[in-house]
Amino acid sequence: MIQQDLFGGSANNHDNPLTNRRVGFIGSFKNRAALIHKVKEFGASPKSKEGLTRDTQILVMGSDIPQDILKRQKCYEHDGWKPLIIHEEDLKNIFNGQYAGYETPSVLTKQIRIDMSYYYWTPPAYIDNDEEESNTGVRCSSPLEYGEMNSIYGKEIYVPNSNADLNLLRQIIGNYGGYANAEYNDETNIVMLSADTFHLLEQGIKDDVIKQIEKQYNESTSPVFNIQFTNEIEFIAWVNKRVEKFPDESTLQLLNIYKQHLMTRDDTSQ
Repeated sequence: MIQQDLFGGSANNHDNPLTNRRVGFIGSFKNRAALIHKVKEFGASPKSKEGLTRDTQILVMGSDIPQDILKRQKCYEHDGWKPLIIHEEDLKNIFNGQYAGYETPSVLTKQIRIDMSYYYWTPPAYIDNDEEESNTGVRCSSPLEYGEMNSIYGKEIYVPNSNADLNLLRQIIGNYGGYANAEYNDETNIVMLSADTFHLLEQGIKDDVIKQIEKQYNESTSPVFNIQFTNEIEFIAWVNKRVEKFPDESTLQLLNIYKQHLMTRDDTSQ
């Protein structure tokens, strides 16, 4: 039985969804080598092979996919790299001339769309052994976790101008070794959402702060969206617990002033 009998279709037509596309195969297939050879006959990129990279445009999923690969895929999607996911039956459709629904862009570009899943992002750890990746080893952006440790020390924190009591927040952040910035830039580690921005995002609404973060990352050269999110209320709650356990007169004074402003703000908003 020859390969043509296995998969059907003609390899002469290079005007199809596989043309110049990088196709990756993950998991088990009855005849993986033949499938990879066939997609290349249909004009797929010579780089098409077993495995997953950020610029994979079409990802063919088999059975028994290793957990590390699935974790890497989850992280890549979080970072905005989202290939077209298909299965062997879909490939057979393409080989037989059924192209509708399998279109992909000629160049895969990252595209994040921030929602609450980014705020509550729990990253899976995985081992990245792909030689084509510049970041090897364990790689996945991590969430901000408040605890016993000072989780903001040495971090660049974007505090949008929409946050109330901006100067107070900056001073408190500075007392814990963080660097508050009114501009979002490539050095930003943490984004502190205002209460208003946070509540809107909970409703599926993006204000200008969220839209700007999306735009700046999507247009940047960074392959990884490793921003940690917090909000004004969570941060102040952490500070309150910390000064109770580790008394700090300067921070306590700032915190009390902040709480007074917060009460005034709540009164005026009612």
